[in-house]
Amino acid sequence: MKVAIIGCGGMGAVHARVASLAGFRVVACGDVIRAKAESLANRIGAEATDDCLGLIRKEGIDIVAITTPTPQHVPFVIAAAEAGKHVFCEKPLGRTVEECQEAVRVAQKHRVKLYVGHVVRFFQEFERIRSVVLSGRIGKVGFVKTYRGGIFPRGEGLWFRDYAQSGGVTLDTIIHDFDWIRYMWGDPKRVFCQALLRGDIIDYSLVTLRMKNDVLAHVIGTWAHPGGFRVKVEVCGDKGMVGYDSNEAPIESMKRESAGGQPGMIVPGSPVPVSPYQLEWEDFRAWLEGKTSPRVTAEDAVWAVKISLAALESAKTKEPVVFN
Repeated sequence: MKVAIIGCGGMGAVHARVASLAGFRVVACGDVIRAKAESLANRIGAEATDDCLGLIRKEGIDIVAITTPTPQHVPFVIAAAEAGKHVFCEKPLGRTVEECQEAVRVAQKHRVKLYVGHVVRFFQEFERIRSVVLSGRIGKVGFVKTYRGGIFPRGEGLWFRDYAQSGGVTLDTIIHDFDWIRYMWGDPKRVFCQALLRGDIIDYSLVTLRMKNDVLAHVIGTWAHPGGFRVKVEVCGDKGMVGYDSNEAPIESMKRESAGGQPGMIVPGSPVPVSPYQLEWEDFRAWLEGKTSPRVTAEDAVWAVKISLAALESAKTKEPVVFN
């Protein structure tokens, strides 16, 4: 199956590599900045273009991988679906719940498969925690705490600093944790968020989720540290606790992509032979081949955006948001 990458920054390079490892053939790279498309295309032996819509509609492309800034996700998803192409889209699916729902509707209408990259479901550390919880070894879970973040990202054209585009750490980063928590314990019934935003130096978000099964989740997201990136998770049950801290990993578990000499986006890594990013592409391939159902559904991706935006609304109003 032939893949076209739309958006050739840091995540575009990551997905071009792991898609190839998962058995796909990346044949074309598109970016509105032609030099970026050419740079990635030259590294992987593909063609390059700055006409992204033209590339999406090109004959011979089976799958479109969308790795652009968030506001461009849904327009490209819709264009690809209307062209009859299957879609891999980086998280978050979109900037609003309504546009996410429209993307899902159009994909269903044209009978194409839409896969969204909520990669934490594939991180081996998180999967190990899941297996421990499901085994019953720590008993009935009552409390979950996650932490994700580090330095304020400045790469990829500085679009992260435009909150109308990125949604900040709450939408761009801890959406991973919202998705994983819902994957583990089902839908939330309410969310409360307190946040501190100060220019392009500090973005700190503290979110409390009460799940419908009464599990309490405490989620911290930060773009406030002077350097680095860290992930932590603790799951507490009535018989014990299981946790993970990336700073305690035996080898470095994060890598940094830089742009323009400034600290850029930070791509979580994992000290294992097979990247979680490759595993999600393998899951996508199995779904395309009719072998399995996807671990991440389009509806899951809509829910993740819904929780993130509810947290942002709560931070603004200083009141909890209740889900119907």
